[in-house]
Amino acid sequence: MQVNHIWRSKRRLAFASATAVLALILGACSGSSDQGSQASGDPYTGSLTYWFWGESDVPGSTAWMQAAVSRYEGLHPGIHIELVPQATQTLQGAFQTAAQAKTGPDIAMQWATLPVLTPVWRGQVAPLTGLIPESELSQWLNTQENTYQDKVWAMPLYLLGVPFVWNKELFEKAGLDSTHGPQTWDEFLADCAKLKAAGITPITVGDKEGAFGSWFQSVVGTQTLDSIEELQAVYAGKADFSDPKYSGYLTRLAELKDKGYLSSDVASVEATQAWQSFAQGKGAMTWATDGNVAAWVKQGLGSKFGVGKTPLLGTGKLAQYYDATQSISAFITSWSAEKAQAAAFLTWLHTPENLTSWYTTTGAFPADKRFDPSVVKDPVMAQLYKLDTLPNQLWAENYAPPQVDDQGLRTVAQALLAGSTSASDATSQIAGIIKAWQTQQPDDFKTYAKWAEG
Repeated sequence: MQVNHIWRSKRRLAFASATAVLALILGACSGSSDQGSQASGDPYTGSLTYWFWGESDVPGSTAWMQAAVSRYEGLHPGIHIELVPQATQTLQGAFQTAAQAKTGPDIAMQWATLPVLTPVWRGQVAPLTGLIPESELSQWLNTQENTYQDKVWAMPLYLLGVPFVWNKELFEKAGLDSTHGPQTWDEFLADCAKLKAAGITPITVGDKEGAFGSWFQSVVGTQTLDSIEELQAVYAGKADFSDPKYSGYLTRLAELKDKGYLSSDVASVEATQAWQSFAQGKGAMTWATDGNVAAWVKQGLGSKFGVGKTPLLGTGKLAQYYDATQSISAFITSWSAEKAQAAAFLTWLHTPENLTSWYTTTGAFPADKRFDPSVVKDPVMAQLYKLDTLPNQLWAENYAPPQVDDQGLRTVAQALLAGSTSASDATSQIAGIIKAWQTQQPDDFKTYAKWAEG
């Protein structure tokens, strides 16, 4: 959720300098390399370095994983796992620096699809197919997001939807029906107008990290498209981003800002700060992750909120899709000398006991068919689980090349929300960034185009 997807959600922000990141890698994570320790034939003997990310998506996930590592080491005294939490801002840059040096993690995490497949195309990831039995892989959900050449390359840990959330009390204060949110975009705009007239901030979001633009593209911008292939076409060189069916969402985003429907500090506060304000009643509507809604439920605030799909704007077939994704994905690095050990640990994370423990601790839904949904008792969480398990799902940001997502969908939209560019100029800038990626990364572009055809 590529806060990323973090934000998956979702996530891809400015790369740290190679020098600083390499110092971090060598100083804090001098894990496996091709010249490291020889791999043991015993999958429960050895040392692993696991670069973990998830806290922005799912508050409490780091503590859960630390406890899981301790349990695993207790079950298998011959194994040692060093868990190294990763920062959102440097997640991609740190991994690329590590990959160039072939050092650092045995297990790393990136957001699903392109942030995983791009390292796959560069030979930096080992396929899970062959390391983990098909009987196990087949139990995991959303593996198609990280499948290439009929191989699964990364493990899903949890499902992450981005529901549209409204505050029932503030809706009632503005004279709106609090039993359901707006169903269409016209209803949404009308509700915004009524809320603003009542002195209530209609939409509370934060974009200091630059993620909301890509989120908005994912939940609104794809509603004019008919297929994932049509979405891929704009990056594969077969369509032009300036076509309104691709870029029209920027006009909608600018409209929300210009009419004063977004929180006034949208450009200066982080997503998590905005969500805290929303939970405190400082805004009537937002888009949030399942994990953050779960945190509100744990605080006893669940009855205050309604959750549902984003209001319907477009008439494309993708407008009927929901937006759940595995968000972050764990994979084994190609240079790890402990691949069997890493595969055994990833498999263990999907045992039924861990699936239940993950949900009861974090409130996020495990990405596994064996998860027992009867443990979901809260009505808000039950509604989220229903949405996340609908048959048609798409998080559009997953299909954007990381360079385009970071420099275009995020950074340019951030400038739009800050008032330093217009929707038309933003469209031209993003179109130029797509062309720049196609020119500057010709191998990735060629592989992307082939992948899109398949």
